[in-house]
Amino acid sequence: MTDNLTIYKQIYPIQCSKLAELGYRSVINIRPDDETDTQPSSHELATATKQANLAYHHLPFDDEHLSLVTVEQFALYYHAIPKPILMFCGTGARAKLLYQSALMQGLL
Repeated sequence: MTDNLTIYKQIYPIQCSKLAELGYRSVINIRPDDETDTQPSSHELATATKQANLAYHHLPFDDEHLSLVTVEQFALYYHAIPKPILMFCGTGARAKLLYQSALMQGLL
């Protein structure tokens, strides 16, 4: 999306060291735990990102419940954490919605 933010689909713990090698410095996971049986938990991702020296935040929401509070929290994370950031959900659609909502609110 920008030099500071990439929106992507589900990532897995094994990918975190490669993300760091690619230059990412932070990860934002907006996917609620247990959406599918095959997704890693936020705890597993937090552990893997820490091992890869990446900042990690979990800000779960589903597309039916995007609130202004969530948009504002994302904007706070965006401004505070090291960049570039990789933000993901299951397919990337919710991550894009969150980013666009923050832009429309004038928060980014």
